[in-house]
Amino acid sequence: MRFNISPETVNCRCCLNDPTARVPEIGHYTCRLRQGLVPRTLAPLLDKRARYKRLMAAATQPAARAALDQRQTALKWLLVVSFGYLGYKNARFGRIEAHEAVTAYSRDLLLQAKEVAERQGYRMLHAIVDSLWLVKPGAVRTDYDSLAQTITEQTGLSINVEGIYRWIGFFPSRVNPLMPVPNQFVGLFEHGGMKVRGIELRRSDAPRLVNRAQAEVLRCLSEAGTLAELREQIPHALEIVRTYRRYLQDGHAIIEELAIAKSLSKEPQAYRHRTLSMIAAQELLARGVSLQAGDRIHYIITDADAACPSDRARAVAGLNGTWSYDVSAYDHLLVKAAFVLLTPLGVTAASLRSQEL
Repeated sequence: MRFNISPETVNCRCCLNDPTARVPEIGHYTCRLRQGLVPRTLAPLLDKRARYKRLMAAATQPAARAALDQRQTALKWLLVVSFGYLGYKNARFGRIEAHEAVTAYSRDLLLQAKEVAERQGYRMLHAIVDSLWLVKPGAVRTDYDSLAQTITEQTGLSINVEGIYRWIGFFPSRVNPLMPVPNQFVGLFEHGGMKVRGIELRRSDAPRLVNRAQAEVLRCLSEAGTLAELREQIPHALEIVRTYRRYLQDGHAIIEELAIAKSLSKEPQAYRHRTLSMIAAQELLARGVSLQAGDRIHYIITDADAACPSDRARAVAGLNGTWSYDVSAYDHLLVKAAFVLLTPLGVTAASLRSQEL
């Protein structure tokens, strides 16, 4: 909305020679004479979301705050989808140049914000899309609020302080342990709430048992207010993992705890590889269930290494009293989920697996 980015306003005929219309880095430009369809459509959504966030900040009752948060989140996802739709090849109101203009402005503004912060003595820990994580020894809330105001004045776009963390961990890539994954992190705010992104707990396709174990480990870690206290929580976290692993080994897990949910990205007949979700989908088709792209199926891993593909997974809808689960496969998922949280604290996958059950 701020830069009037819309399919019909990018590279218009009327503003070719207007230097103020130029998009940073990529050479596109946007119209300065007429408002585009997309900005005109999104303006009331942006205004309404900003109003909800102001009300949420002023709310004193947890229930009211939660309701307002759900409403602003719903509007957020409408806005996120509208951005993606600009680059969708079959979009009626899409155009890849408009999508590129959004990301170009985003990079430019993020760099501007970073430079403002660094000039004031802050160190940038991380940045992604529209967010910055900064640290400065001795800085307090008023200092961060002042910085946000300066960034707003510099960029012309409002930015707010979401909160101050007691600690935060950015998780390393499995490919390169020295490089953190941009969208996987966990942090504890001063008020005791947690910010969690990119881990199994946030994924709908992780088994409920794995989600619950990871949530318990997080609750254990949230009791620590400093890095030293975090390290003191490691034995308690390992005991939680050990309890869940023993629960699996003893065969106590039930269907609801083990079911894995997957959405079919294409028609079942179009799959070429014998993935677990494809095996479960084929089983349902054989039972006469109609499936199409976008449908969600639930399955249990019964024997991930079975020579016969149909023995590797079973659709939940077709289970009877004779099913069993692959302890090793679920144990691997459980250990992996715990390892993600504990690896920044020096815990290795080998030490997790070598625990006495």
